This record gives sequence, structure tokens and C-alpha cells, in this order.
Amino acid sequence: MNMIFGLFIICFGYSITFADSTIVYEYGRLAKTTNDALPFDPALKPFYHGVASGDPLSDRVIIWTRITPDMDGPTEVSWVIATDPACLQVVQSGKVITDQGKDYTVKVDVSGLQSGMHYYYRFGHGTVSSLIGRTKTAATESVSALRFGIASCANYQQGFFNAYAHMAMRNDLDAILFLGDYIYEYQARGYGYSEKVGRLHIPEQEAVTLNDYRIRYSFYRLDPDLRRLHQLHPFIGIWDDHETANDSWPGGADNHQATEGDWDQRKRAGKKAFMEWLPIREQDTLGTIYRRLSYGPLCELYMLDTRLEGRDKPMGPKDTTSSAIDTAIWQSPDRTLLGKKQYDWLTSSLKQTSATWKVIGNQVMLMPLDGFTNQDSWEGYPAERKALLSGFRKDLINNVIFVTGDIHSTWISELPIEKNDPAYQSSTGKGSTSVEFVTPSITSANINELLNTPPGSLQTQFLILQAKTLNPHIKDVELDSHGYMILNLTPEKAQADWYFVDSTTIRRKGEKFYKGFQTLIGTNTLQQASSAIATRPGGPVDPSDTPLSINEEITALAIGNYPNPCSDHTLIHYVIAKEAHVTIQVIDINGNEVLRPLNAFFHAPGPYAARIDISSLPSGTYFYRLLIGTSIITRTMTIIH
Repeated sequence: MNMIFGLFIICFGYSITFADSTIVYEYGRLAKTTNDALPFDPALKPFYHGVASGDPLSDRVIIWTRITPDMDGPTEVSWVIATDPACLQVVQSGKVITDQGKDYTVKVDVSGLQSGMHYYYRFGHGTVSSLIGRTKTAATESVSALRFGIASCANYQQGFFNAYAHMAMRNDLDAILFLGDYIYEYQARGYGYSEKVGRLHIPEQEAVTLNDYRIRYSFYRLDPDLRRLHQLHPFIGIWDDHETANDSWPGGADNHQATEGDWDQRKRAGKKAFMEWLPIREQDTLGTIYRRLSYGPLCELYMLDTRLEGRDKPMGPKDTTSSAIDTAIWQSPDRTLLGKKQYDWLTSSLKQTSATWKVIGNQVMLMPLDGFTNQDSWEGYPAERKALLSGFRKDLINNVIFVTGDIHSTWISELPIEKNDPAYQSSTGKGSTSVEFVTPSITSANINELLNTPPGSLQTQFLILQAKTLNPHIKDVELDSHGYMILNLTPEKAQADWYFVDSTTIRRKGEKFYKGFQTLIGTNTLQQASSAIATRPGGPVDPSDTPLSINEEITALAIGNYPNPCSDHTLIHYVIAKEAHVTIQVIDINGNEVLRPLNAFFHAPGPYAARIDISSLPSGTYFYRLLIGTSIITRTMTIIH
């Protein structure tokens, strides 16, 4: 063609630029074929992203899916929730409409359910059905035990989600508490990229706009291990910084530059995509996520927002000594991480509750830490931390457990109100106000990976020795392993067990139990457990990981084009399951081909994002057509100049 057409494709095998018939190849595999699974399951059409549930209450739960329709426009999706794994004993059902304004995601807040029960649910469109999901409502009555899986920090291009796979195999969890960094915003081959793993982010550029974040979530949610975990367990989640940008706060972020546009617009985009793609109950139109969930007399959960709700700007370099910052400002009583409204809500709720255990889901580490100063954590807001923990002691609020993510490693600590608290005795734990359990990352870089040293190196061991020597309230530290945590609550004690995966560079490797620590009722102290809490025998039936009905074989799918309407360019997000030649055409409403930015180029299996320059086309309605092997996919797009 004589006209100059630009196309940039981020793909499984290549980064390709087309311009005036010139092709430039930059080879880079999205994932090593010996390790990775298919990028999507063709049998799941049109619910390729699976199903999910979340925010269980005693009488209701959110159920979620994402439909990928054959044609754009308002799309009807049916749903049922039942008491049996085949979804035959239906207790609630309905229909909803979704569209591009919601990125074709579906969230239903199903009410009228019984407390403490397992339910099964599925979605439908026409004659086909989604996978069947399993969920569980919160208990209102006294129960002998509650058990939560706890996770955070899953960088797709750092490794395989083996920890998710192992959590999904358990049938004894009441819910998953996810503590932030569900996605990472960085560009392909950016922060955390592992050449050994070879998984690249889609889209290739850093996620900045709503379209970028939507595609990034879509890409993560095609991962089979994450999809299976969502299918089997309800999520109770909060965001941390990477759902928007590194070290974010309400007024900006360390990883946001002026060249990337308005911060408030980017923040709103990150929040909106999170609300669309996660099974979270929306509190208001402002994107508030801090909330309380009751599990009857045994436990109340408090999920915080230490990131985008009320945080003052972090001071200075993230990791430095206190002498490098203005100490007067750093220690100011006016300095806040939670913001007054959230702080008052939390402290008031803790005073009023009669629940035995108060579990606080918290993004950043709270424990006082001498010898290390992380200004992005509670360490950057010491006066508010002291006020919070002093309140526990003053008001006799006991049995508080902080569960924390963010730091990509394992930390286990009693909580004095400050460093060198004279009322705290490390030998007995007397004076501890509460305890904190920090879960390792799913894949995100831990200390040995950041230092480029083997696990257990002398450098790592020195850091551990330094942390424990200077901070006797810290009972254990492990810096080099990936995995997750299980929190088990009974009327007598709470125990946290850590599980580490054998590898993040080889998919579906094994795991091992690391250690367990427990706190007895009324003590606020820690002691190491002799063994892990045993998995409960029996348990609910696992729904199948194959669809209820058999759909036709699908070798390719178009997830959507972003933005739509578009002006200068649009990004077409599609996935193929088999090696094929691919042609992209743009057709006007009269059926005439007006653009062919890609013509019969060989694609390996994988997800793709094709950036098409449409600035030369007049405003109007068009169709874009993907010819992938023998498959033909046609979708609409609107161009507005």
C-alpha cells in the first residue's frame, strides 16, 4: 500500500513496527513455551477470564465475571447461585446488562443468602455457560475456627503464580485476604522482569490510562492459576501502590512524571479498573475501599487504605536514615497515613466491637524498625502509629492482628508502641499491644533477587541478624522466599503459617511449610508453633475447571479495542491459541476496506496488543476485522476527531 500506516504490536514472540512496508523485529518471548500454559482456554468462550466472588457478608456476596462478546454493544448476562456444585438447586437468579463502559465486566451483589454456607454460581449468555464458581458467606454464629489465605505482590513478569496454584488446591479457606499489588504498572522488561521466566507485560508501555489498566488486568486474569484461585475462594482485597503507580499517595507517586499527564486522572483510572476487575463491593462513587466485614463473634476484619485515602506525602528517599530527613516534620503529630476520617473510623470500630479477634488488613509494614527507615511504610508516620498503638493499651483493646504485604518478605513481630518502649519486655512479650504477620510476595522481587545473590547468602543473613538484634520485638525474618500465609483463628488462639513455593521460574512446582507462630487469647504476644495447623478433612466439593457446557473450538479471541471511541489511534487487544497468520483490516460502513495495517504476518500463540494509527480516517463508525488462521472476528469502533 502506498499510504504510510503505523502499527506497533506487543506480542508473544516479537515486537514489530510496520511503517511504509518496513518491518523491524525485536525478538523477546512473552513466556518460555516449556513452562507456560495456553494464554487462554478456548473452551471458556465467552467467559475467558473465568469467574470470581468477593466481600462476603452473612447474607450476601459479590459474584463476578467478564464476558467477551462477539459484537460490541450492551450485552445481557444471566446468573444463578445454588447450593450444589452442579448449580441445579438454585436459590437466586437474575440477568444483568454490561457494556464497554464497564469493560464488559459483570458484578452482582447477591443477597438473601444464609450465613456461613458454601454456594456455587455460574453465568450464562445465550446457550453457553461460564465455569462454576464456589464461594462462602461469612458466619454470624459461633464457629470453632476460621481460616484465611493471605497474599500480596504478584508481578507477572517476575515469575509464575505458583503460590496462587497451591492456595487454590486448599478447600479449607473461608476467604483470601489480598493486601495489594494485584497488578504492576511497569512497562514490559521494566521493574522485576526476569529473563529466565520471560513473561512480558501487556500492554508494553507503562499503564497510565484507563485503557492501559484495563488491558493489564485482562492480561493478568487470563493466567490459569489466578483464574482458578478466584473460581474457588472469595477475595477480600485492597489495593496498594502498583494498582496506580509506585509509592503513590493522594497527591502523586514516585513513579508518575509530568510527561505522563494529570495524576488525578491517572489515579481515577487505576481505581476504576480495580473496581471493574475485582469482586469488591463498592462503598461509594469516590473509590473508597476501607471497610469492615464481620465473621460473627470470632472475628471482625478491617481492611485499610494506607495508600490513596489520607496519606501525607512520603518524605525523602524511601530507604535512608532518619538524619537524611527533617526530623521535626517526620515526627509531627499532624502527619497522617490513614487520614482523620479513616483513623477515627478504625479506632471507634475497634472500641465498639465484641469480636474475639480483630484482624486488620494493612498494606505497609507497621512494626517499629530500628536500623532501617522505610518512609513509605508506617515508619514514615511514627506519631500516628504511636497514637494508634497507645490507644490499644489505654483502652484495653486486645487480640488485634495486623496482616501486611508490600515488602516482599516474611516478618513476624510483637508490637510495642514505639522503638525502645520502656513498657515492653522482649523476653516475655509483656507490654506488647498487638502482633503483626507479614506475608511474602507471590512473585515480586525479594532481597536476594534484588541483591542478585543466592538465597540465604551472607548479605541476607547479615540483614536478618541486624533487624532482630536492633529490634527484639521482631521474632522472625525471612527475606528470600516467595509464597503465602494462612491465618487460622479459634476462640483460644490465632496461628499464622507461612508456605514457600519451590520456584517461581518453573510453573507448578511444589511448596514447603516454613514456620508457624501463634498468639494466645488475651496475651498480644507470640510464640513459635510446633507444627502447621492441619488441613481440615473433607470440605466442600471443588467445581470443575472446565465449562458446564461444551463450546466450539476457539483458536482466537478479540478482547476489545481501547479506546473506543478513538481519535488518533486505538489499541486492539487479542489472543490466539495456535500458530497462525494474522491480518487486520479496517472496514467502513459501506463494506470498503480503508486500512490494512497488518497483512498475513505469522503469530506464535499468546496475547497481543496492536496499536493502529487511524488519524488519517474521517470521523464515523468502522469495523475492524481480524483474520487469524481460519477464524474471522469483526468488531465495531467509532472514530471521533
